[in-house]
Amino acid sequence: MPRKPVSQVRADLPRKARPGDDRAVISGLSAKAVAEIARVERRAYAPGAAHQALRGWRQMVYQPGPRVTYPRWFSECPCCGPAWGGDHRQTLEAICHRLSRGSARELRAVLAPLDERFLARTLNDPYASPRDPWWRRRLGTP
Repeated sequence: MPRKPVSQVRADLPRKARPGDDRAVISGLSAKAVAEIARVERRAYAPGAAHQALRGWRQMVYQPGPRVTYPRWFSECPCCGPAWGGDHRQTLEAICHRLSRGSARELRAVLAPLDERFLARTLNDPYASPRDPWWRRRLGTP
């Protein structure tokens, strides 16, 4: 059985919390899933990126009114938005792809009610590109 390289072993070790780290945890996930998300955030995003993206997705899905309005996928002000972009659902999907199957399944279970609500409150866009992700192929009321 092949061994892991030393660099991989060191990267997988838990690290001490640094001042300024956002320790926001997504509720409903196991400790293993939270640890994997933290590892992905350290490597590709910023600490707390998954929690911030989930909070943004939840705010968009639960905004007041009968339907979700046309979503703004990216922040108008690049200096005020997160470093990885403003598309919260895209960030969550990318994190899911970097997790193990079990942890991704747990995160998708947390996302499922929000996705269902988003689908129920928006309409299909017949002119959207089929290459776009499903959440970008939806319309709301203006």
